[in-house]
Amino acid sequence: MNDRANNKCTLGEQTGPIIVRQIVGEKEKQKALDIHVVVPERKPAIEQIVDVFVKDVEVDSVDVITDKVIVRGEFEIKAIYVADLPNQPVHAVEIKHYKWTQDIDIPGARRGMDAEASVTVEFVDYDVEDHHRAYKYKNFEPVCDDDEDDNNCDDHDHDHDHDGCDGHHHHHHRHCREFDVSVILKVTAKVMTDREVTLGIGTLPTTPKG
Repeated sequence: MNDRANNKCTLGEQTGPIIVRQIVGEKEKQKALDIHVVVPERKPAIEQIVDVFVKDVEVDSVDVITDKVIVRGEFEIKAIYVADLPNQPVHAVEIKHYKWTQDIDIPGARRGMDAEASVTVEFVDYDVEDHHRAYKYKNFEPVCDDDEDDNNCDDHDHDHDHDGCDGHHHHHHRHCREFDVSVILKVTAKVMTDREVTLGIGTLPTTPKG
């Protein structure tokens, strides 16, 4: 048994450099983006947003500079909404190729080293303008128990109309064409380098320790 073990060690005598792939560093960072979306004039204004999602998220380039990696990429935002038209059709508005850039500190990174990066969407949320907020309640009827209360209910409705982009048509189209989307991306970058390691006979332990 002992002899065979020693033989394995002597293979280490093949001296000279061998290339070892080393990870210099790996780190992830969140990128928060606030994107203002405006519905183009050729599309109807928004009655209510149904859903907003982010798709086609990709990394376009990864650049390594001293102690840092610059990751650039893009994605597409798509919003589905009920149009502010009498028959309330559903429409979509999208922004293609929305660009983002994120730098990530990786100590030891140097120009010329290899790097790779990936990105995932952690969170997407949207918010319509304040003027629009009351508009969301337009479709919720106030609860009326008795007929006598009907008048109060009507007044109540009226108050909402004034806040919303509902009663005044000129406000209406201006405010209900815009909304904000918050997107949080998680960007991960990894830097690698090929290091030459020279193996001499002394590199390998000849006797087991302990």
